[in-house]
Amino acid sequence: MDKSKDIFYENVIPVKKEKTVNVKFKDSNDIILEERKKKLISSANNKNNLFFYIVSSFYIFIIISLHNIFFIKDNLNITKKQRISDRGKILDRNGEIIATNIKTKDLYLDTRKILDSTDLKKKLKEIFPQKNNYFDKVFKKDQYIRIKQHLTSQEINSLRKIGDPAIKFHNSEKRIYLHHNLFSHITGFKSSEIKSKVERNFNQILENGKDVKLSVDLRVQTIVYDELLRSLEKFDANSAVTIVMDVNNGEIISMVSLPDFNPNHPEDIKAFTENNLATEARYEMGSTLKIFNAALAFENNMQLEEKQFLINEGYQITYDKLIEDKHIKDKIINFDDIFTKSSNVGSIQLIESIGIEKQKDFFIKMDFHNDLKINGLSTVKNKLPSDWNDLASKFISYGYGISISPISLVSVYCSLVNGGFKINPKIHITDKSNKEKVLKSLTSQKVNNLLRKIVESGTGKNAKVNGLTVGGKTGTSRKLENGEYSEKKVITSFIGTFPINKPKYIAFVLFDEPRRNTKEFLENFGGNTAAPTFSRIVRKVSPILNKNNYLKSF
Repeated sequence: MDKSKDIFYENVIPVKKEKTVNVKFKDSNDIILEERKKKLISSANNKNNLFFYIVSSFYIFIIISLHNIFFIKDNLNITKKQRISDRGKILDRNGEIIATNIKTKDLYLDTRKILDSTDLKKKLKEIFPQKNNYFDKVFKKDQYIRIKQHLTSQEINSLRKIGDPAIKFHNSEKRIYLHHNLFSHITGFKSSEIKSKVERNFNQILENGKDVKLSVDLRVQTIVYDELLRSLEKFDANSAVTIVMDVNNGEIISMVSLPDFNPNHPEDIKAFTENNLATEARYEMGSTLKIFNAALAFENNMQLEEKQFLINEGYQITYDKLIEDKHIKDKIINFDDIFTKSSNVGSIQLIESIGIEKQKDFFIKMDFHNDLKINGLSTVKNKLPSDWNDLASKFISYGYGISISPISLVSVYCSLVNGGFKINPKIHITDKSNKEKVLKSLTSQKVNNLLRKIVESGTGKNAKVNGLTVGGKTGTSRKLENGEYSEKKVITSFIGTFPINKPKYIAFVLFDEPRRNTKEFLENFGGNTAAPTFSRIVRKVSPILNKNNYLKSF
């Protein structure tokens, strides 16, 4: 029996399906075409993505630009307004406010919204009578225009009572100077443009909202200003200057220059009133320079204190010019008399003994030839002789032939009285003080003794202060006009230090062309104009500076 018929081979029996599936095979050409198709699709997708990114970036750029226009610009405006609003204050040495910003309102007019033009114009003219003609022009056309900046509270109240919708108020800021003219030649003023002085030179600090503290003292400045103005009017002078300075660190305690101006109203500034004569003007200082002859003699150990000087015959300084001391009756004077009696002839003879070169070296040593720098203020350079010869030297010995600024003279005098240290004047209290020894201590001591004698028994008697020992030197110089020195027009001055036993402060007073004097003298000199003004000033400011009652201390 064949058993193979009984075996079932399941794996060879075909499975029955309702539909037959045709199997297709790809050749090499089909595969290549497929790859090309895939690359085309991929490339198209990449291009679409790139286009999408470009379009998206463009829209983002537009959005950012619009943001900058509408938001960042506003922020810049806010920052600018904030910077103006936060402009730093100017303070005195004790923190008293000299200059600051206040909030104000400006008046604008929208002529398109006027309810009754006739009535409104009439009322505006009543409030602002100085603008009568201006309103006639404003009302002729439709516009939105600023009428007035920085309204007063009274003006604001009057405008609000009108109730016309055409009246608009805008917030504003104004720089104000609380003491009006008092510090005008120090602060300058701030308007649409910063014009000068501390406001200009410290502008970056002030714009950043930081305060500027000055070395000046409001109390002292007030006293100095009042006394100088009183004397200016009394002597009918063209101008006047006063400086009060600490001799040891150069801090300017007070600086007044008259005539002056009100920085709150810069539009009213008159010609020749804006210059600070203390730092921006030069003068031939006359006899105040004579003390330099003494310092030269002391510094060079010339042993001239015992010498006698014949002065009654005068001194023929040029072929046609004889120098005389008509106010001195003595024929022969000693070393101290040259200074206490202010002898021109004696000064010339003294410099002849000292020598031209030593004189010239001294002026250079004391920095008369260099620009004097004061942080915050403008200064003028001294004018020295172009040819420092024998003739120039003799003129300089009694205060002619050399033009120097008041601040320069005061700075050098500090060195003469403070023990021989050169100082740099400063108005900004945070500026560093650099002291350099330039004279012998003994020289300074002898100079102070001479200055004391000049006030006690010499030409500076009117500078005396009851209860306080002071020392100083008078100065009178004739003004140069058309190449000739005037016989009537003079510059008078006095420079003094106190207390003289240990100088701490120095004060300088100058009058340009004083015209009358109510006392016994018909002529004006440093001794009867500047010296008494110095006395009144020191009498009042000394208790403030020394912080005690000097009448009990000396």
